Amino acid sequence: MNPKKIAIIGTAEGQKLLYVKAKQKGLYTIAFSYNRGCIPTELIDEYYEISIIEKDTIVAKCREIGVDGIVSNGSELTASIASYVAENLRLECTPYSVISILQDKSKVRNLTNNIVGLQPLRSYIFSNESAEPLFMPCVVKPLEGSGKSGVSFADSLQAFREAIAYSLKSSDKAPLIEEYAEGNEVSVESISFQGKHYVIQITDKDSSGAPHFVELGHHQPSQLSAEIQNKICDVVPCILDAVGYVSGASHTELKVAADGRIFLIEINPRGGGDEISNRLVYLSTGYDYIGAMIDVATGDFKEPVFGNNKCAGILFLTRQTQHLLPLFEGAQAQPWYIDSHIESLDLKECTGNASKNGFIIYQSEKRIIQ
Repeated sequence: MNPKKIAIIGTAEGQKLLYVKAKQKGLYTIAFSYNRGCIPTELIDEYYEISIIEKDTIVAKCREIGVDGIVSNGSELTASIASYVAENLRLECTPYSVISILQDKSKVRNLTNNIVGLQPLRSYIFSNESAEPLFMPCVVKPLEGSGKSGVSFADSLQAFREAIAYSLKSSDKAPLIEEYAEGNEVSVESISFQGKHYVIQITDKDSSGAPHFVELGHHQPSQLSAEIQNKICDVVPCILDAVGYVSGASHTELKVAADGRIFLIEINPRGGGDEISNRLVYLSTGYDYIGAMIDVATGDFKEPVFGNNKCAGILFLTRQTQHLLPLFEGAQAQPWYIDSHIESLDLKECTGNASKNGFIIYQSEKRIIQ
């Protein structure tokens, strides 16, 4: 019997584990990208030098080959292309129209503001550069995008105008203005199959706070109370239903106030970045999250079964976390050590999730904080 064929959109570092897992599952891997990227040759059975934005060309080639599934992880762009190709081939996916909606934070806000268990946030699309905000404090963010790029807090008219200018550096579209929500930020990793949603893990965030809310670390499992975590596990499927999510991984960002109110920040049609989906979920739960993304795409998904029950996390090195430098320097001798990398000791102020000097990944019986 011939192996199933899985098409993987992209060959960047973020997609590498998809190729590894697909080969472990005995699948025939087909890569689409404008270059071979960092994926070893032995992990790719067929490679097509086609830019991922040429989605109709990819559809035609996949139809010719006869693929059994389309998968991606790591970016909104590859998620969009994967959905478009899969839908055109009538393969398992969340519809392309839904993925397009998720790229517009204003539309997502409108679809989810009436969900029971979710605290609504006022928001509007900015329309006049000289206009005063309708409410403060507020958060100004690009209408599209992720990774905290272009995001700023404003609690004065001057800060508001600076935040508008900062957002427009990341996107030429008018930014979204949202009511500011106090609370702890978490993300929720989920997997969906044919409209049924499974919450896999809740991640606590180390945040830089205002003005840009940069993520300086991630820890699993969450230390929120069992009651709040149960509320999150109830409300996230409702959020996914409200936007029409059907199949695939999702990364939902929330804020939880001290009084237990839950606010939606955004939904991403992919697993979490910063090694959350690639490594942390498996380290903390024993669940093969990346493998599950592949199983959803090929129609072979089964209900999640968990193994490990450990603490796992990633800490980032930046100017804001320079106090962690001794931890980084001695990490490899620690029993909790999994991996680390220091790019530079010329520590920079981190203003977005991509601008970091290094990381440590850990797995332990307790959370690593210093």
